[in-house]
This record gives sequence, C-alpha cells and structure tokens, in this order.
Amino acid sequence: MFTLLHIHTTKGSLLDSILTVEEAVKFASENGMKAMALTDHGSMASFVDFVKECNKYNIKSIIGNEIYEVDDMWEKADTKEYTQPRYHLILLARTQEGYKNLIKITSVSRTEGLYKKPRIDIKYIKENGLGRGIICLTACQAGRLSRYLTNGKYDEAEQFVSRLQNTFDYVVCELQSHNTEDQANANKLIYEFSQKHNLPYTITTDAHMLSDSLKDSHAMFVEIGEGREVGESYTDCYLQTEDEIYEKLSDQFSEEVIKKGIEESINIADIVENVDIGLNKGNIMPKINIENGYDSHEDYLRYLVFKTFDEKFGHMSKEDQEIRRQRLETELPVLYVVDYTDYFIMLYMLAKEARKRHIPLGYSRGSGANCLCLFMLNVTQIDSVRWDLDFSRFANLGRKSMADFDWDISKRRRKEMVEISEELFGKENVAPIATFNTLSTKVAIRDIGKVLDEKEDSPYYKQIPYKLRDEVAKMIPTIKTLNDLGEEEEKDVLLKDILNKNEKLKEVHDKFPLWFKYVMDVEGLPKSMGRHAAGTLITPTPVTDYCPLCYDSEKNIMIELEMHNAMDDLGLVKMDYLGLETLDIIDDTLKMAGITWEDVDINHLDLNDKAVFDTVYKNGNTVGIFQMESAEARRMCIEAKADNVEDIIVVNAANRPGTKESFPTYCQNKLHPESVEVLHDDLRELFGKTHFILLYQEQALQLFRHAGFPEDQVDNARRAMGKKIKAVMEGLETDFRKGLTEKGWNNEQLIEIWQLMLKQSEYCFNRGHAVAYGLLSYLTAYLKTHYTIYFMASLLTSKSDKVQKISIVINDCKRLGIKVSQPNVNKSDMKFTALPEKNEILFGLLAVKGLGESIVYKIIENRPYQSMNDFVERVADKTAIITLIKAGAIPTKDKMLLLKKYANSLFEKKDYKPVTTVPSPYSKLIPFGLDVEDYRDGKKVDKDRLLADYNKAKEKIYIEEQSQKYKKHMMEFKEKYAKDEYMWEFDTLSMFLTNDPLKDAYKFTKTDWDMVEDGDKTTLFCVIVDIKRKKDKNGNQFAYLDLYTPFGIIESTIWSSQLKQFSDDVKKGNCLAILGRKREEHFFVEKIKPYNTWLEQMRKKGVAV
Repeated sequence: MFTLLHIHTTKGSLLDSILTVEEAVKFASENGMKAMALTDHGSMASFVDFVKECNKYNIKSIIGNEIYEVDDMWEKADTKEYTQPRYHLILLARTQEGYKNLIKITSVSRTEGLYKKPRIDIKYIKENGLGRGIICLTACQAGRLSRYLTNGKYDEAEQFVSRLQNTFDYVVCELQSHNTEDQANANKLIYEFSQKHNLPYTITTDAHMLSDSLKDSHAMFVEIGEGREVGESYTDCYLQTEDEIYEKLSDQFSEEVIKKGIEESINIADIVENVDIGLNKGNIMPKINIENGYDSHEDYLRYLVFKTFDEKFGHMSKEDQEIRRQRLETELPVLYVVDYTDYFIMLYMLAKEARKRHIPLGYSRGSGANCLCLFMLNVTQIDSVRWDLDFSRFANLGRKSMADFDWDISKRRRKEMVEISEELFGKENVAPIATFNTLSTKVAIRDIGKVLDEKEDSPYYKQIPYKLRDEVAKMIPTIKTLNDLGEEEEKDVLLKDILNKNEKLKEVHDKFPLWFKYVMDVEGLPKSMGRHAAGTLITPTPVTDYCPLCYDSEKNIMIELEMHNAMDDLGLVKMDYLGLETLDIIDDTLKMAGITWEDVDINHLDLNDKAVFDTVYKNGNTVGIFQMESAEARRMCIEAKADNVEDIIVVNAANRPGTKESFPTYCQNKLHPESVEVLHDDLRELFGKTHFILLYQEQALQLFRHAGFPEDQVDNARRAMGKKIKAVMEGLETDFRKGLTEKGWNNEQLIEIWQLMLKQSEYCFNRGHAVAYGLLSYLTAYLKTHYTIYFMASLLTSKSDKVQKISIVINDCKRLGIKVSQPNVNKSDMKFTALPEKNEILFGLLAVKGLGESIVYKIIENRPYQSMNDFVERVADKTAIITLIKAGAIPTKDKMLLLKKYANSLFEKKDYKPVTTVPSPYSKLIPFGLDVEDYRDGKKVDKDRLLADYNKAKEKIYIEEQSQKYKKHMMEFKEKYAKDEYMWEFDTLSMFLTNDPLKDAYKFTKTDWDMVEDGDKTTLFCVIVDIKRKKDKNGNQFAYLDLYTPFGIIESTIWSSQLKQFSDDVKKGNCLAILGRKREEHFFVEKIKPYNTWLEQMRKKGVAV
C-alpha cells in the first residue's frame, strides 16, 4: 500500500497547512497504509505528536523535514541585484543516527542558518557528517532539481544530485501527483532524469490539507495569516489515496511508471528502521552531583531535609516538633519510591543559589506547599503542618508522573534563574520551551469576513461590513477554565460547537454559509509559535540530543516542542520560572523602608494584625494587594468581613469559576454560625476551615480517605472525578458509598455529598496554592498598612509603564492622604521616591514617557543643575528637555513660557559678516538700490564709500531674512511641540497629576468599571486622550477613543451616527460624561454631554458639587 512521504501539518508548517497530525494519521490508517512520513517546512515541531499518533494506529512513523537548502547558509544579506535563492529538500530519518542528525540539522537551520527562513547548506551537512542515516527526496517544484531541469540547467542538476549522493544514505527523485501544467512538465523532466542516471523515483502528494474540498478554506487561511493569495500553487496538495494518485497521473505517465513510483514509496518505508524517540521511558534527570560522604542520593536528600530542622522548629514545643518529624518520615519514603530524589536535590540547588544572590522568591506555587520536605530545603516558605496541607495532593505512591514544582520569581530578575540553571547544569543543557498561539474564533470571523467583504470576486463583496463582523464576533462566548494551578484561563468557544444552539448565529450562517464554513475549517489552528512564559528545559546532555532548537522572535534559543511533548512524552525535566511583579514591589518596599525579607518572614509575622484587616480587607481598599485588586475580590472581602488569614485564603480560592457560587454560603455560615446546617457531623471537622463549603481539592482527598480509600488511591480518585470517565466514576461511587455507609451516612446524605463532589470536581482549588498566595497577599496588605508610603511608591514604580493602571494607584494615594508630586530633575530618582517626612511621593524619571534609561542616568549623574541654561548645556538632548518641561520636571511657574524660551535658545542667531569687496560687475549692485554713478568722482569710483553702503544694504536684508527664519522656526516649533498645553501632563506622565479635570467626578463614581456586567449600560466621566478616526465601507466616519477615567484608560468606539450627532464634543482633551454600553471590556458610546454641563445639571438638582 502506498506510503505518504511528503505531508505538512499545522504546527510544523505554520500558516501554510490546515492538516492536523491526528487527521493525517487517521487517514493513513483508514486507507490501509502501514507507514507514513512527516515533513514540515524546516521544522520538527510536531514529531512527538506524530510518533504518538502513529503508535496508536500501529503505523510506522517516519520522521522527516522539508529543509530550505541554500548555497551558503552564512550569507545573510540580500542586495537589489541578488537574493540568494532557497530550495526545498526532503530529509527522512532512516536510522536512529539519522534521527539524531535530523534534530541537529533542524536546530542549525533554525538558529545559525536562520535568515527569513530556516536554512542550511549541503556543504555543512556533509562536513559535519549529518547526512548519515538519512534518506533524501528531491522535493517539489521549489526543489533545486526541479528548478534546474525546468530551466534547462542539466549539468547543474547532475552535479547537485551527485552532491546529494555523496552526503546522504539514499537519494530518490520525487514526482508529485498534481494535475497542473507546471507540475506535469516538472514530473516529465525529473522522471527522464531518473531513468538516464538510474536513480529511484517515488511519488508524493505534498499534502497541506485533508481533502480537496478544503482548498478554498486553506487559501483563506493563508491569506488572512500571511496576506498572500495562493493562486494554483496548492492545487491537489491534499491527502490522496492510491487510486487518486493513479487518476491524477494517468495523463502524465503509464500505469507501470506510476506503479513503480508507488512501490518505491513502500520500499522507502521498509528500509526505514523503527526510530526510538524515548516515549514513555521514564524521567530523564540532569546529572546531580552530591557531596562526598553519602552512600546514595537518598541519604543526601535526607541530610538536607533534616539539616534545617532545629533552625525552623527549635522554638516549638516537643509535641509540635515530633508531629513535623513524623511528617517528614512519612514524606521521604514516598519521595524515594516515586523517584523524586534527584529532582528535590535539584530544587534545593536552584533555591540555594537564588537566595545566595538575594533573588526574591515566592512562598510557593501549586501543590509544592503541601510538601514539608520542600519547606525544609528552603524551596518553599510554607510549613505544611501549620496550614494543614495534605502531602498526597503533591505526591503519593499511586502517582506515576514526574513532580512539577513551579517557581514564582522576581519579574525583573527572572532571567537570572535561567542563568543559574545554565551554570549548575550546563548552558547547552538548558533551553526555554515553545508554545503555540491559535487563531481564535472571533479573529477568524473578523478577518475572513473582511477578506470576503473586500475581494471583488467574493460572493459577499461589500455585504459583510465591519459592524456586522463585529456583532457576529461578539456572539461567540468566551469560557473561563482552570489550569493545573486553578488559575483562570479564557478561550473562545468554537463556532462549530455552538452554531446549532444559537438562533442568531444560524440566521447569519443561512445568509453567509461560505463565511461560516471557512471560519469553522480554520478556527483554533496554530498561527504562531512563541516562547513559553515560564517553562525551561534542563537535560543531562545537550538539548539537541532530545529535541530540536530554534530562535524565538528576539533571537533567543528555545526548544521547538511544547511543554507536554517535552515533559510528559519524552520524560524531560522542566522548571517553570514565572516572573511575579508583586515580589519586586515587596522587595522595593523593604529596601526603601530599610528592612529585609527576614524582618517580615511569614512564619514569624503577626498574622492576626487587626489593623491590616481593618485598613485593607474589610473595606475593600485593595489597590496593590496581591490577588485582591479585582472588583470581585474586593466585593468578596467586604461581604465576608474578612478579619483573619483563612478568609483571605478562602477568597483567593473561591474567586474562580464554579467556586464563586458557594461563597455566599461561606459568608452566611461565618457571620451566622448559629444557623449553620451541616449535611453530616463528620463534615464539621473535614470542612470546618471553609465554614462547611467544599472548596479545596484537599477536602476531596479527606473525604475519600474518610470513606476508607487506600492512601495511594485518594489523589487518583480525585483526579478521576475531574476527568468524569463514566466506567471509573461508577466504581468510585460504589466504593465511596460503601465506605461512608459504614460511617453512619444515610442514602440521602450519600446522594447529596456525591453530587456536590461531582459538581465541584472541576473547580475545587488546591489549598496549598491558596495558602501560599493568601499569605503573599497578607504580606502586601501588611506593608501597605505599616509601610504605606514606601509600598505605594513601589507600587507606582511597578505600574509606571501601564497607562491603564497608574491613575488608579495615584487616586489611591490621594485617598490615603499621600501627595504624588511632579518629577524634578534635581530630586527625582529613576523610580518613584518616598519622602515620608513630607508624606509625599516624587514621580520617577523613568516613568516619564519618552525618557530612556540612558538619558535618565545622564540626568542623575550630572546634577545638581543651577538653572535651565545649566541643565540644557549639560544634558543637551532636545527631545528629553522638551518632555521634561512638559512634565513639570524643570521647576517653573509657566511651562509654556519656559518652552518658548527653550525654543528661542535653539535658534542660532548669526551676526552679519561684512564683505570686503564690491561685487563685479557693478550691475549686481542694482538689487541693493545702489548706482555706481553716485559714487564716481570724475572717472574714479569711491570704492570705500560704495563698499560701506553695500554692506549696510546687505545687512538690512540679512536682518530681515533672519527675522523671517526666526519666525518660521518658532512657528514650526510651536506647531510640533507647543500645542495642546492642557494635555502635556497626561502625554508625559500618563495622567493628570496637578490639575485633574475629573476631581469632582469621583464622588459620583459609585460602580467600578470591572463591576459593570457585560452588555450593561453605564455613564463614564472621562477625558478624551486619543482619537483614531476611521471610515466604513460606505465612507461614513467612525472613531476609536481612548478615555481617561477614574478606572484608568478605557477603549471605546463611537459609530458614525453618534459621531455626527456629537461631533463638537469628540475632540482630544474634552472632558465628558458619556452614556454607553460595556461589551467585553470595550465601551460603545451612545450619548455624550460636556462634563461641565452635566455638573451644572447636578447642581440644579441640589447636589453639592
């Protein structure tokens, strides 16, 4: 049976293929194929998924790559006269060595050889022995052999194939089953060439889609992704059966020729060995060196764990110490059995080095807090016993997967953790992990609709305007799901999943079926590859022994695989280093306050500080408080009357999809304990910390344990419930009911508790993570309460590049009675500076828009400045000086006057320089009003007097010209730099600091923007700070507005009808009261009133303004 040897898939051939690995392998299986190859463009991004899928169907997987080969991979500059051509070439791994070599070829082409596309040359492959174990096919019409032959370069074709034969194990000429004139011509020439030189040939399909019916969808996908029309270049580029190949080529070749090409595809599959990529071989740990004197890594880990026992628990009672000692003795054997020993030593090494460098680390992330051993190793800062955290949630004898500890690290120093990893385990053994971004349904609706609306040959030309595209996109709901840490993630529901459930969408579909077909064919496909925000791979030998490397968008090395491929499939170890801005805010606060992290050690800090709860949580004053800044979190703190740390931990866990529903019960039970009804008395102990709601995953573990499940099965039972596998669920329910029946539960109670477990299984939160984040939240609240001015200054520094956020923080400073002052070139630091004696925060120079680090350093290094002239002379950066004047950083009572003085200083006034000779001939004097005859005495001309008058005339003209130049200079300067004085402060500081036009509006602003429900109307008090005017297809003007509000910058749209009606009001700098509707964090304008008009109306109604 024919073997597919040339196919492209969505991840490896981004924006070029709409064929998924799953579709391709399923097609091969359904058509009786015993083997198939994967040959993406210059990429091996899909090879792990491909091998897994082939194994599922018992198909031999052939790993390949359609490389871009060039004459010289080191040449990376095009000229007008010459661009080095790229040619396609198919490489297939024949042996295990060939597979390793293919990884190296791919890595080199995507890093050192990268120039627009991943490239490599045959010379490099040959010189480095990378062709061994590899089969080579000559590829498509973009291949060198096809190009040479179709252009009559026969000698070059022979030389090229000779080079291939001297480089690779086996070289095969490639014909393609595409029924186009160009391909037919290429096929004929390549076939004749193979026969003349006794070369094998085979037939491929060069598939980019599942079937021919998808060719228009594929063309649309390429057009919206890359902005290019495909024409006929992808004709017949789909997965073909053997019968279809005979049909496509019947006009080009005899049946015997076709049969031989198909047989060669089978022969290639036969000579390819079964390559082992390392699937399901267990964990591959980096090499861990331990100190001398220990017989095993287990002994060494035990030493490290107990080494800090007295330091951490020496102050406790013997009873509490013994509880923790027993906990450690329980954890260690489990860690040995599940083979986490080296991983824990590795975590210890990383944490030790990070703390040595004073890199701020979070308390814990994920279930790591549930492990007391990690606390002993100083990897976490959470005493698992104190916080009643279940170890089995982190590790148990029934768990087979690798431990997965995530780090929260100072955002500004995250890169140092990667450097530490490289120093400890080898630079070539460390690389970040890739991630893929997909084409969302909303984007597909808008982009495909736009193409169909604008293309003159489209059936829907000028029928799908922006407004319709926008309305349809907004019909697509966004669902919130939880990741492994229980954190919210948003994604669009697929159109294909909801079309038949939504009448409005069905109406649009019936009118524009082709639009929706294209969307459903391409929605959710990968569109770009980027660097994972946190994942970093660490291997025992160079990374390229396991997977290919590539560059990210900034030309930094990363692996070309996703997280699940590298970790779950290949068993490689990764670390998640997540940059957390809160740690930088805390670190800056401590440094300004003159204290250290040890001074606020969470294990010794007073966690019952009434002032913290009264000042921050109870009243919802949570600006800057970790995890509590959203309107929903603030509301929950107020409703719960949060007065203890457990409340904060609960809010952190409950503010998620699903669990929010049970929060009112939590508040009711907490505030009215006398009316609490408990399903069964057993739950009083199990659910006591959450006032009898099921919130944490650990509570589910306790319930299974209470029902008699063995210790090595409790966490697996919890996980199985989340997956809702029917057969497994039935067995679990039987055992669960049996166990609780023996504890005295009746049938009604059993039904109710099981239904509750089912409902919450998807949403229950890991208590360990909630505790760690709740305590970090408490620390920020503690600092805001007791070190307020330092905390707010640090918070402002962290938000200085976020226009939407900085005004919110400054408004909170006003509420706290802290003055935020304009920057000052003689006083301001790079960051915001706290002046506690004045209860004032000085604006940071780096927060001034338009100032870079280098100019700020220069300003600070050269001060103090005695005057404006002194500053100008020593800084001498025109853009910076203008920006600083507008920002108020150069003290003056009149910024406009100072700016004009500076403009004046920029004009170089030049004195007139007299000439020393009279021009010749004398007729040149006439334009200056001079007649030589007036200076003649007889025959002799008085040249001295003539020269003097000539210079007077020239000087007068020169002075007038200088005057005009000066006026032009000042006019141009004013036009470019001195307009809209009322906006200078916002333009440079991202807010109105000294003269807030909305200062009276805050008393009327009762509902926060993020508390306004999607689709609801609300009134915004705002200043228009930016306007982008657009035209729709009918030539009607509409606009996008950036609105400065008490809630930060809000983006809005005003459609053409409203824009016409309120055109006088829609001007930059206008202060307005706008009624509109909120949709997906966007604001749509309906009515506008000038803000002062609105205020006057309020006054007439008797409101004190």
